[in-house]
Amino acid sequence: MRRVFRVLLILLLVAVALLSLPYIRYRRTAGVVPAWVRIGGLEVHGATENEAMAALLQGLREPLEVWHGDERLVLRPQEVGFEVDVPALLSAARAEDAPGRLVRYLIEDSLERTPQTVDIPIMYRYDDAALEAWLDKTIAEHDRPAGAPIPVLEELTLKPGQPGLATNRAEAKKALLEGLAKAGDRSVKLPVKETPPLPIDVKALGTLLQARLDEFPGIGSVWLHHLPTGEEVAINADVAYAGTSTLKIPILEQVYRKLDQPPGIDTTKIISETMAHSGNFTANLMLGIIGDGDWDRGVAEMNKSFKTLGMANTFMATPYDRKLAVAPRIVTEANQRTDINTQPDPYMQTTARDIGSALQMLLACSEGGGTLIAVYGDKLTPEECQQALHFMSYNEMTEMIVGGLPAGAKAVHKHGYVPDTHGDVAAIWGPAGPFVLTVFLYRPVWLEWHYSSPTMGDMAKASWNVFQLMAEEAAVSPAPTPAP
Repeated sequence: MRRVFRVLLILLLVAVALLSLPYIRYRRTAGVVPAWVRIGGLEVHGATENEAMAALLQGLREPLEVWHGDERLVLRPQEVGFEVDVPALLSAARAEDAPGRLVRYLIEDSLERTPQTVDIPIMYRYDDAALEAWLDKTIAEHDRPAGAPIPVLEELTLKPGQPGLATNRAEAKKALLEGLAKAGDRSVKLPVKETPPLPIDVKALGTLLQARLDEFPGIGSVWLHHLPTGEEVAINADVAYAGTSTLKIPILEQVYRKLDQPPGIDTTKIISETMAHSGNFTANLMLGIIGDGDWDRGVAEMNKSFKTLGMANTFMATPYDRKLAVAPRIVTEANQRTDINTQPDPYMQTTARDIGSALQMLLACSEGGGTLIAVYGDKLTPEECQQALHFMSYNEMTEMIVGGLPAGAKAVHKHGYVPDTHGDVAAIWGPAGPFVLTVFLYRPVWLEWHYSSPTMGDMAKASWNVFQLMAEEAAVSPAPTPAP
């Protein structure tokens, strides 16, 4: 037993001898803060109380470098009332000066190992309203919403918009306070997430069509309906225009509603002549079919159908090419507008939305649905609507809207014009599914063909290009996961 005691005593004496020199060195350099203590990451070992206070205040009063993405900002502590409780920090540091920690430090020092340290978190106060205001200003100036696709008129297409930048406000506030509370490494990277640009879609297509329409030296209207999604573009779509031959689309629909069987030889000739060559006399014969041989009754039936089908701004006062002693005055919401006036024909009028919807209804009917079938039931069948579209394909006009489509594109259209107004309505089977495009253009007194036809063709080309981009995007996007 005595032998064990002697061994332990010898070991203790050896340990004291080995630690005495490190202890002496430690005491010579000791300050108010133990050597194994850091305050806010800052080492102040060996400093007097005043020196330690000065070092802490100096480090924590330095401006904070703040990065918002690639932009460098500066936050000065005094801007947000950031103040450090130095006496409380030094008191907490002294509390770590325990004998056991001292012995461990001396052993690690004598073995030339990196001493284990204790970090005292910075104790501070700040002006929360001021910090919130600084964040408000920073986010307002440096965050940005996801950018919309950008029209490229030279190519009649869209290029992707700019990605957005969004700051996580709660995480940003936390990061700033942590940065302000560090005496060293006075730099913070705000949690800023890049968001993808807005998609190329029908809404974006509208900005491209508007940009091209702005180049037309007159008044223009566009209505586009994408059948697969129901999305629309409407630019001045409720402005009244001369109805011209575009009204032969709803006349064709009502002829098929009237017929109880496929058209015979004579009726087929009438329809063919009307849709291929836009004949007005044969169009009146079609009104006669609708009106049981009476053209005027056919006009009355057409006006009833316009109301029934929601085409509130469309009317016919007389059959084609018939003038009255006094021009009629039929009031619609569209022709009472005071902001835009196209001097529409008092005998027959429509809007881009109304006449475009007439063709959209016919196209939907050909696929077995839509308003015509909902309203008229078995009076109109998909097969009849398909045949009506087939008659529209006889149109010999290859300019205007269809002139802007790529070779081989499937489309049918009905155009019409008077000296100051040109219109065209087309159903186009595009890269992202069928869509209807209606364009009306007006220029006082006389609308030159070299203005109207290229403008309409560009509208079609732009639409086709954007739907092509949408189809390509859909092809590479992963299919949605089915719901469990």
